[in-house]
Amino acid sequence: MRYFVAIYLCLFSYAAFAEQNGATLNYRDAELRSFIEDVALETRSTFIIDPQVNGKVNLISSEPISGDLLFETMLSVLKVNGMAAVPTSNGAYKIVKSELALGDAGPVGGDVSGDMLVTRVFTIKHTDPITVEAALKPYVSRGGSSFSRAGLPMVVVTDYADNLIRISQIVASIDTDKTVIRTISLIHTSPSEMAEVASQLTAQSGYDGSTGQLIQSIPVKGSNSLILKGMPEVLDQYMPILADIDRNNASRGDMRMIRLKYATTDKMLPVLQQLVDAFRHESGGNAVEQSNDEVTIAEFSGTNSLVINAEPEMQQRLADVIAELDIPQDQVLVEAIVVEVSENASKELGLQYILAGGDSSNIPFTVANYSNAAPNILAATGAIVVNDDGSDSNNSASTILKAAAVDSFLGLDGFSIGAAGRTSDNGVFGVILNALASDMDSNILSTPSVMALDNEAATFMAGQEIPITTGEALGSANSNPFRTIERKNVGIQLDIKPQINDNNEIRLDIRQEVSTISGPVSAISTELVTNKREIQTTVRVNDGEIIVLGGLIQQNERISVDKVPLLGDIPLLGRAFRSEGKTRENTNLMIFLRPTIVRNQQDVERVTSKKFNYMAERQAISGSDLSTNDLLRNVIETDPEIQE
Repeated sequence: MRYFVAIYLCLFSYAAFAEQNGATLNYRDAELRSFIEDVALETRSTFIIDPQVNGKVNLISSEPISGDLLFETMLSVLKVNGMAAVPTSNGAYKIVKSELALGDAGPVGGDVSGDMLVTRVFTIKHTDPITVEAALKPYVSRGGSSFSRAGLPMVVVTDYADNLIRISQIVASIDTDKTVIRTISLIHTSPSEMAEVASQLTAQSGYDGSTGQLIQSIPVKGSNSLILKGMPEVLDQYMPILADIDRNNASRGDMRMIRLKYATTDKMLPVLQQLVDAFRHESGGNAVEQSNDEVTIAEFSGTNSLVINAEPEMQQRLADVIAELDIPQDQVLVEAIVVEVSENASKELGLQYILAGGDSSNIPFTVANYSNAAPNILAATGAIVVNDDGSDSNNSASTILKAAAVDSFLGLDGFSIGAAGRTSDNGVFGVILNALASDMDSNILSTPSVMALDNEAATFMAGQEIPITTGEALGSANSNPFRTIERKNVGIQLDIKPQINDNNEIRLDIRQEVSTISGPVSAISTELVTNKREIQTTVRVNDGEIIVLGGLIQQNERISVDKVPLLGDIPLLGRAFRSEGKTRENTNLMIFLRPTIVRNQQDVERVTSKKFNYMAERQAISGSDLSTNDLLRNVIETDPEIQE
């Protein structure tokens, strides 16, 4: 038997004898820390005490307390003092304030009892979790907490184990399904229309501002009935009202106006007219013999409305069809990327010469001139040799030859060197060496994009309209000439028609054209040659994925040789009697496509802000004084319709 006597600040605590089966406790105004130390010695447990732990203990036991009962007694003492014991992973316990213990890891569920803090998750099956949490708040201890969220069918409660037993009983009594299911048969009203009436009639506002339904309604079109689910007393109150509404619809007129929300009357009207013929065929009636089967459907595009003149039953059948078809269409943003990389290289090397003797010379006339070389040595020599004795006439031979020589020099590319002159016997000689090496690289990137409704065609065109001659005629004696032309688009054109399938797959009928002006057909013709690259196909692609539509990898190499027969084939020496040219063209063309489904306003804002931010960044990079944001803001401030 052991005795513990402690005196703190003139206050004492007395611990009576300790035996193998426990100890009789007697504490009066004892320090809480001392009591925890005694329990640690008796239960052989490890406690980590927070520096903020303090308080007084008044505890008297008439019988010895040992083991688990002593530990539970300590938990109750801690609870009275606003403290709690939290188990750690190594078997020890942390003694902290209750509000701090909520955030520490503790046991979740299980068979824990007593005054230990425990977290328990209650799964809610039949009731709104937020409503259940609101009902539990008054029963949660001051040191506990509760949590719930809309759309999450559960309530999380952290509290003392004994109090959680009572809370679980409260949850069990609240989370019960006491509703019943009843069916109401409709005669003059469609189930979907009556379901909407029931929803508006039984709507109620929650304590948090949300809107709930006292009755859940499910329309059944096959049997023209409405399934209602709710509390028995609520159904008894509202079912007679719904039945009375259905009876009153029998007396409504034969004329009905339906305003379309999303569809257009020009597309809806043909569908309804086909259905009217089908409904008549089903009933076996004849429109001529039975006047009550007469159905007239008219459209008024001004308000996008349909006017139906028919019996109430036919009106309702057509209204049900309109409700199913008149839904918002999704949109598809199609972004195309056209990448064309080309490389052109050419090399030319040629030697031209001329040698001719004078009037009394024995030197023969020899010349080497090539069609693929400029300047032309004959034109240059002719301008030197021919002399019209100072004549300034524009039609003189000298003037014409000088103009031809100048024209041949204008077509010069690369490097040329030459020499010309006269011999002593009034002969003439000349030589020209041409050398050319040129490289040209181009990288063309086009990114057209267009937004289109589901199953609606859209076209994007950016380019020019060039005139193309289609006909030319002259009158008698070449009088009154006239020419007919047509305009042809040259540039980038994107034609699409998207169709959204299940699993966010998109079927695209697409035509992509890239055309450019190559130049005139020849130097003496004004007709133009256009380069055209076109893809017309149908593809399937998932939302947001990139797909390659097609491409072209082309390599052209051309070698031209102009030479003097026999002499041009002589090794080494033959280089002086031939002109060589080599041209190589490499073209890589690829067309990519990425469609993105735009279903709601959030998707519209996302894709729009992406493009808008890109333009704003480009505007800032270009150093413009007025950014894209400022430009848009100016438009909004000056447009009264946008401000409204």
